[in-house]
Amino acid sequence: MPSWRFWERKQEPPAPSPEAAPLPASGLRLPPPRDRAPAGDPATRDKLAALCRRREGMRYDLERAEAAHRPDNPWRQRIALLDESVGSIEDDLVRQEAIRPLPGFPLPPVPIEEVTVEPADPLAVSFRIGPERFRFSEESDWDQRGGPVVRGDLRLREGDAAALVPTTTPPDRRDALASHLAESVIVFATDLRDRAVDGEPPLPPERRQPTLADLAEPCEVCGGWREWGGTCETCAARAYQAQLLNAEAVRLATERDAEEDDRHKWAERLPVARRRMADVEAEIAKLESG
Repeated sequence: MPSWRFWERKQEPPAPSPEAAPLPASGLRLPPPRDRAPAGDPATRDKLAALCRRREGMRYDLERAEAAHRPDNPWRQRIALLDESVGSIEDDLVRQEAIRPLPGFPLPPVPIEEVTVEPADPLAVSFRIGPERFRFSEESDWDQRGGPVVRGDLRLREGDAAALVPTTTPPDRRDALASHLAESVIVFATDLRDRAVDGEPPLPPERRQPTLADLAEPCEVCGGWREWGGTCETCAARAYQAQLLNAEAVRLATERDAEEDDRHKWAERLPVARRRMADVEAEIAKLESG
């Protein structure tokens, strides 16, 4: 008959506990050493994990500090790009200064006549230059409550500044002169309006008999023309562009200096970073071996 009475089978003796110390000849069990923490101790595992995390964070600092000492490092690369940009700006400024003025030519002294400022609402300004009559009127600006708050800009209602361009003007400069005169007649009309609003005479004493030539005086700096009042828009635009370029050069130079300061800071951290990393590695090795 097969042996189905399994409860009567011979039982194997239990395996000794791995933590149990070997039995001496006397038969007494020795206690574990008290100067070593058990491998599965939660406090030891937590401390080891914290040290490993700390080591990972310190590895980044160490790598950055070591990179700061290499000739080809990220800071040097960014500084080279910034230097290139600053050099490009300096080249633009040199090219701008090297622009030669175009040959200027005065306009004929065609008188500006029939100057009138009508104070009615909307205020209007009119004048005649040769056969061409100009008329401007204000566009009132309104606040949210429905009342006028500031004087509006003058809008051209009648007149064509391009008709004032002399026939003797070189073909390649006719469009530029027409554009200048279109702006200059607006400046002239606005000055008439502002002087009337302030209670002053329509024209300043030194220019009681204005002419077309006063609206486009040759500019010896750029070869363009000055508006009524003496402003050269071409020179003003170039000065503004130079101001922007200089401001950008200063910004890039400041950024370049900041990159060098940051590289120097990381380079100085190298001895400390190495010492801290060695200390952490020693603590980890001690826990892992203990």
